[in-house]
Amino acid sequence: MNFKRFFEGNRYLSKIVIGLLFIICAWYGKNLDSWGRNRVIDHDVVSYYAYLPAAVIFHDLNFQFTKDLPKDFDGKIWYNTLPSGKNVLRMTMGLAILWSPFFLIGHGLAHIVGVSTLGYSWPYSFSIFLAALFYLLAGLIFLRKILLKYFPDWITAITLILVVTATNLMYYVISEPGMSHVYSFALITALLWVSLNWIGNPKISTSIVLGLLAGLIVMIRPVNGLVLIFPALIGINSFKGFKDRIVNNWKFIAIAGGAAFVAVLPQLIYWKMQTGHFIFNSYMDSNKFFFLHPNVGKGLLGFRKGWLIYTPVMFFALAGLFAIDKYAKGFRNAIVVFLVIFVYITFSWWCWWYGGSFGSRPMIEMYGIMAVPLAACLTWLFQKKIWIKTLAGVVLVALLYLNQFQMGQYRITLLHWDGMTKEAYQAIFLKKKWVAGYEQMIKSPDYGKALKGEKQ
Repeated sequence: MNFKRFFEGNRYLSKIVIGLLFIICAWYGKNLDSWGRNRVIDHDVVSYYAYLPAAVIFHDLNFQFTKDLPKDFDGKIWYNTLPSGKNVLRMTMGLAILWSPFFLIGHGLAHIVGVSTLGYSWPYSFSIFLAALFYLLAGLIFLRKILLKYFPDWITAITLILVVTATNLMYYVISEPGMSHVYSFALITALLWVSLNWIGNPKISTSIVLGLLAGLIVMIRPVNGLVLIFPALIGINSFKGFKDRIVNNWKFIAIAGGAAFVAVLPQLIYWKMQTGHFIFNSYMDSNKFFFLHPNVGKGLLGFRKGWLIYTPVMFFALAGLFAIDKYAKGFRNAIVVFLVIFVYITFSWWCWWYGGSFGSRPMIEMYGIMAVPLAACLTWLFQKKIWIKTLAGVVLVALLYLNQFQMGQYRITLLHWDGMTKEAYQAIFLKKKWVAGYEQMIKSPDYGKALKGEKQ
């Protein structure tokens, strides 16, 4: 049997890989049992999630019910109280919308198994883990569709493996499934796929889907709205081409804009109810950007949270930008423009390391985009001489192993959540136990000074 023809003709390999990645993440997450230890609805997730129990169980989005909770209530509910006396959640409701069907499953399960039905017992946390798996699967399915337009099935399969297992995406599915990153990854990847179809054949239905996706993406993390660069710039090589795309498709763009407005309308209504304003900075005093003093260098290559330090497989993706036009023509300009703007804004935020995290977590959202140049780099490498193929394969396997090893280090806090230094990184590299003097090597940032714009 000609196995190469079999796999390329039926495209089975990438399908099998997606199935295996889903099973691995489900099994890994099941064994970690974050929901059973009440570690899912914590940190930022507390504010993302609170919309659901407040609306569905307590029917009180002003959170007055928190005054009457039982003493043994084991959840956390955080909100900001305004001078008017009304309460408002810090996070927007995009994740709550995506979680809502899974929340209802968890609510029903809580009744069946006889545990607390106030929204914070283990079935609710388990429902968030199920949601993370579902959106991972959806993101990988759309990513596969995108890659197969330009690359053979086996390159697509390898790229999918690397995107999940050689990056911090996997960690935020199995260990902290309530954080926003896998959901943004899925939506942005879906938007990229829809964009490709919209550009080739703009229609009302495609425009509506594009707008709804854009609205949901913004509802999770507003800066991610930059992904609209892709329907605007893919395949465009001049200002005239950009202008023509806008002019020729203004009706479809208006329809997409209307759909996006519908998607964000629930948030605008909530803010109006609670604050009197349709637009409200719910982060209040902790949403500062220092655009004149960005930390791009540290954000990319610093040992505290440097994206390329803790996700070095992305060096291959960046290298792939030089070869991408050979395989996926029309992508380079859109990716470069998006990457430059996104990186600049991301690392201009006052807390450029984004608190406690495994690697640079805001960069996870763009892995569906960076998978295209990554696949281009792999295609180029595997067309070279045998020794180059072998070396590339060895390096990629080593980076995959390193990511998995460091994921384990982070879970036991050996890899520090916000205080890593070059000295500390070198001291624990590929080690499973603490080394002498390690605590003195850690340098946690001063959050108060960072909020004032002082370098950390």
